[in-house]
Amino acid sequence: MKTLIRARFGDCKHLATSTCSLQSSYQTITDPVFYVCDADDGRPAQIVSAHEDHQLIVENSNQLEIEFIKTDKCLFPNKVSKCDCILHSADKLFFVEIKWSSAGARNAKRNKAVEQLAATIEAFRNGNIDLTNYETKAIICFKRQDKYPTRASSNSQRAIFLDKYKVKLEEGNTISF
Repeated sequence: MKTLIRARFGDCKHLATSTCSLQSSYQTITDPVFYVCDADDGRPAQIVSAHEDHQLIVENSNQLEIEFIKTDKCLFPNKVSKCDCILHSADKLFFVEIKWSSAGARNAKRNKAVEQLAATIEAFRNGNIDLTNYETKAIICFKRQDKYPTRASSNSQRAIFLDKYKVKLEEGNTISF
C-alpha cells in the first residue's frame, strides 16, 4: 500500500519549510503501543512518546509493521482538504482526523471532520487506490483524558458514509491493529 500511495501522491510537499524531525510523509513503526499528536502548531501529525501531549493511542500488541502517513500539511498540498493521518497494516487501514474541541463545539467539528475524511477517501478513489482488501475505517478523534476505544459514530452521517464510501465511520481515541 505504501508503494502505491507514494506512486500516486509522492512524498512531503513542504520539505523546504518543514520542521519535522522525520523529513518524509511515511514512517514505519512496530511498537506495541504508540501515540499520535496533532499539535495545532502548523506541523503535521507526529508520533510522540507516552509522556508527551497526544490525542490518539495506537495499540499494536502483535508488533505488526504499521505505516504512519502524515497527510495534512505533508503528503497533500495545503489547498486540498484531507484528514490528519493514515495508519495501515497488511490488512487494516484507518483514516484519522483529530479535532480539538470543547464538548459544546463538537458537533460542528465532527461535521468538518466527516468532510475531511470523505475528501481523503475521494482522493484515494480518484487515484485508483483500491481499499477492498483492507478493513477500512474513518476515525474522528477528539482529545480526551480517558481511554476511548473507537465505536460507531453517533453522527447521523454514519449510514450515508458507509453506503457512499464502504468505510465505517467511527469516533474514539484508541485504535487497535
